[in-house]
Formats: sequence, C-alpha cells, structure tokens
Amino acid sequence: MKKILVFFLLFTAFFVCSQEQKDSISFYLNNAKGIRKLSYLKKAVILSNDLKKDSLLKKTSIAYGKQSYFSKDTLGLTFSKNKLLKHYGIKKDSFSLAKAYHFAALNHKIKNNLDSTFYYYHKSKNISVALKDSAEIGRRLLSMAIIQVKELDFLGCEITTVEGLKYVEPLKKYRVLISLYQTLGNALASLKRPKEARAYYHKAQNIVKYNKIKRKREKNYLNLLNNIGMTYKDQGNYKKAVSLFEQGLRTDSLEIKYPKNYQSFLGNLSSIYFLQGDTKKAIEGYKIVLESRKKLKNAYSESFSHAFLSEAYLKNKNDALAKKHAKTGLKLARKTRNNKIVLECLKLLSDLNKGQEAKKYLEEYIQLNDSLFEKERRLKNQFAKIRYETDKKEKENTVLKTENKSKQLEIVYHKQQRTIGRLVAATGLLLFMSSVLFYFYRKRKLLYQAQLERITAREDERQQIAKSLHDEVAGDLRLLHQKLKKSNLLDEAQKLDDVKENVRNLSHQLSSVSFGKVSFKDQIINLVSDYFELNFRITVTGLQENNWEALNDAINRLLYLSIRETIQNCKKHAKASKVIITFVMHKNHVFLQMEDNGIGFDAKINKKGIGLQNLQERIEELNGTLDIKSEVGVGTLTTIQIPLNAWTNKNTLS
Repeated sequence: MKKILVFFLLFTAFFVCSQEQKDSISFYLNNAKGIRKLSYLKKAVILSNDLKKDSLLKKTSIAYGKQSYFSKDTLGLTFSKNKLLKHYGIKKDSFSLAKAYHFAALNHKIKNNLDSTFYYYHKSKNISVALKDSAEIGRRLLSMAIIQVKELDFLGCEITTVEGLKYVEPLKKYRVLISLYQTLGNALASLKRPKEARAYYHKAQNIVKYNKIKRKREKNYLNLLNNIGMTYKDQGNYKKAVSLFEQGLRTDSLEIKYPKNYQSFLGNLSSIYFLQGDTKKAIEGYKIVLESRKKLKNAYSESFSHAFLSEAYLKNKNDALAKKHAKTGLKLARKTRNNKIVLECLKLLSDLNKGQEAKKYLEEYIQLNDSLFEKERRLKNQFAKIRYETDKKEKENTVLKTENKSKQLEIVYHKQQRTIGRLVAATGLLLFMSSVLFYFYRKRKLLYQAQLERITAREDERQQIAKSLHDEVAGDLRLLHQKLKKSNLLDEAQKLDDVKENVRNLSHQLSSVSFGKVSFKDQIINLVSDYFELNFRITVTGLQENNWEALNDAINRLLYLSIRETIQNCKKHAKASKVIITFVMHKNHVFLQMEDNGIGFDAKINKKGIGLQNLQERIEELNGTLDIKSEVGVGTLTTIQIPLNAWTNKNTLS
C-alpha cells in the first residue's frame, strides 16, 4: 500500500512538473514580443528540449530560427539548425531537415556568402520536392531567384521563377505569388524585354488586393506601379511613364508613409526630364530625393542620387558640382559596396578630370569592371553547377535507393521464408503448450471447484447441527429448566440454564452467515456495530471501495469469520482498546489486515488456539495464507491473503 502511495505521489509530481513546463513554453511563445522576443523563444526551445517533447522542440526551434534571422543573429540560427538536425536524427522528420538547410542558407545570407546561400536553398528545396510541399518549394525557389537577380544572373532567375510559379500558382499563395511575378518581371526588364516584364507586373497587380495587410498591400501596389512605369520608360514611351510616376506621387501622404516609394517615383520622373533634355527640372528632382534619403540615413541610396546629380551637372556644364557629387557618390558607394555606382562614379570622374588623375580613375574603372564581370560569370556558373551537381547527386541517390531496395526485397524474401518455417514450428509448439496448459488449467479449476463444494457441504452440515442444537437440544433443556424451577430445584435449574446458554452460543458459532439477503458490506457493518464500545473502538477501511458481490460466498464467509474470530480474541484475550481492519484488492488477491493495540504475545512460544487453528484450516482450503505478528506490550498484526483466481465470480461455479 505504501509503495502504491509513493508511486502515485511521484507520478503526480512528475505530471504537475511536466504540465508546468508545458505552460511555461506556451507563455514564452505567446509573449515573445519586442525586445524579449528572441530570449523568450530561446527559453521555449531549451524547455522543449528538457521536456523531451519532439513536436514542441520542432515548433520552438523553427520560431526561434526565424526571429534569429530577423535579428541578424547567426549564433541563434546555428542553434536552431542544430536542434532541427537532432530532431531529424531521432524522428526522421524530413520537414525538420528542410528547415535546417533553410536556416543554414539564411546564416550564409547574413554573412553575404551568396553561393553557399544558394546551395543550401537548393538542398532545402529538393527535400521539399520529395515531401511534395509545394508552398515550401515555391518559397525556396523565390529566394534563389532573388539571389540570381542580385548577382545579374537574369536568365537563371527567369528559369527559377518559372519553375516556382508551377508550384505556387495552383495554391493561390498570394504573397509568394506576387513576389515571384515581380522578381520575374525584374529579370525580364533587365534582359531588355520590357513588354514581357510588364505582363508579369500586371499579373502581380491583379492579385495585390488579396493581401490582407493594408500597409503591405499599398506598398506592393506602389512598387508595381513604379516598375510598370519603368517598362514604358525603357520602351521610350515617356508620356505614359510620366503619367504613372505622377499618379504614384499623388498618393496621399506618400512622402511620410512610404518615403522610399516617394524617392523612387520622383527619381524616375527626374530621370525622364534628364532624358528629355530638361536638366534643370531633373536636378531639382534629384536634389529633393537626395535630401529625403539623407533623412533616412540611407547611404546606399544616397550614392545613386549623387551619381545622377553628377551626370546632370556634367550635362549642364557645371564640372565643379559634377566632380563634387561624383566623389561623394564614389565614397558612399565604396562604403556600402554598391559596385554599380562605384563604376558609374569612376567613369564620371575619368571624364571630369584630365591627365594622370583621369587615367587613374579610368584604370580603376576597367579593373573593377573586369573583376565584376569575372565574378558575375563565376557566380552564374556556380549557380548552374550547384543545381547540376545537386540534381545529379539526387538522381544517383535515387538509383542507389532503387538498387538497395531490390537487394533489401531479396533479403526480406529469404528472411520471410526462414520466418515462415520458424512460425510453423513455433505454432506447433504453441499448440502443444496450449494443450498442456489447458489440461492443467482445467484440472486446477476442477480441483478448486471440488474444494469449494466440500466447503459448502461442510457449511451446510454445520448449519444443520447448529439448527438442531438451537431448536431441539436447547428447546428440551428449556423445558427441563422450567420443570426444575417448578420443583424448587433452583440451583440445578440455574446450572441447567447455563448449559442451555452454552448450547445456544455453540449453535451461533457453528451457524455460518448467509449473504443472500444481507450483503457482505452490511454483515461486516453489523458485526462491527455489535462489538463496538467506547473503550473498544473498531475502524474499517477499504470496505466501500471494493466490489464484494463479485467474490464467491466462500471467500466472503471466510473473511467474515476471520474478522469475528479476531475481534473476539482482541476483546477477550488481548485486552485491546482499538482495532483497525483494512481491506485491499490487488491484482489477483484479496488482503485482510487486522491490527490491535492489545497486550500482544510471543508468537514463537504461544500456540494457536482452537479458533485460530480452525481459521487457518479454512484459509488453507482456499489456498490462502495466514500471518500473525505480535510483540508483547505492542499489539498484534494479523494478515490474511486469499487468491481470487478465475473462479471468484459466482457465475463461474454454476
């Protein structure tokens, strides 16, 4: 009983602790906001790992990895990647592996290792292809295409985005779809195919309305409006381009709400003025854009403005201002690694200077231009090589998997043949063993049933003797007692009355209880009530918790008689003032434990009385055990254990 209680307490403590940890994880996930977001998400990952809940570890690791990327935390990304790789190793969850490669790509992206970024995006995409996860495939292809545009691999970008559209268009994942259309449009525009680019910009424009976030919806619309305007500018349709740029500039509070879009519209409008020969209006527009960019402290964009102003002042024959802006633009472009503007400013400075100064700028221009061309060519080849080698490796792995599968099938076939042989032998042996077990089971059941029948017969015989003693012998003694009283033989009458009482007591002791009309529980309650006194208290536990009606009457009768015998001994011999009776049903046994605070005795010296000997015989008839532990001056503990077996239910003996 104590072991069960300890186990229950430990289990409860573990359950409560586990629940508290789960609640803590939920708290960290739900409250991961603001400056605490990253630290809370990491705590959620650590708790999930400690709790060994794989689904929670996966969820928290992905959430922490995403936030680490937004915070430019490469250590956090590595931490999440490793947790996901561990989860994949345990659960073979390919989605976790795809996410681990995704986070590896983001880590390299932060470090500007674009070839490695592309490589891990591609690996992540291939796993998503195997999983048939179209949404994830589309996202990875979009990320790859954006890198290709950035590195001027426009043809590669076109191939990648078209592949991405095949996966995303049927899903109607509008956010990814808008970005794919826009990225494809950018690549086509750079390939001098403005009409095709515009078609994809219009496709994106038609689904912008499905973006549920108002700010993103408005920003998407403004970006696309600007890009469409640029396609008309590239075709030489300045009138249409100007109308679109002016339409954008008329957007309510554009400069305050979307300053970058404001700069793009005004800058592109000013560039058309420049192309049309109105350098004054162009310079005015460029200067406004520059001031706006300075307010945002966007050095990268400022370098563009300085380059455009330098070109406009050069055309306006203001070499001093042209040189000033070219130098400033060059400085900012170098600082922000804006190689396009570095080249532009070097070319302007070579035109604006003379002699060695002009030669120095021109040589640097040629050297950088060649270097960038080589880098561009190398990256294009690298992207193609990554795709080729990865796809080749995937195909080789597929062939190897097919070959391994064939070998495995052959091995499995031979194993199955051996297994069938073993199963036939095992089945034969099992049938033989089952027959033997059934024989002994049947024999044991019959023996037990015969034993119960003997007990029942003996109880019937006792009942008959008790009835005869009570009705016949006690009745005759009562008549004889009355005659002796009438004859004034009072002493003899009194002695005869004592004999009559002894006979009556003997008949009660021989008489067994019946549980047909009064239940076992009520019989025990009546028995305890009969003996209960202020100076002799009896406590019963476990009586209400168990189903006594399922037990055979022989077992119930034995328990009842055991309690009666023990209570009588406690009151008569042990001089106890308190008796504790405990019932327990556990597995296939019923336990009865009776403990008193009487004078006790030395169990090694004292022999069992007739009552206890009879009780032990009854217990042994039901294959039970009787254990009595006593200590002088402390009390006595009596424990009875009776097997329930398969025949305790009354219906089994019918």
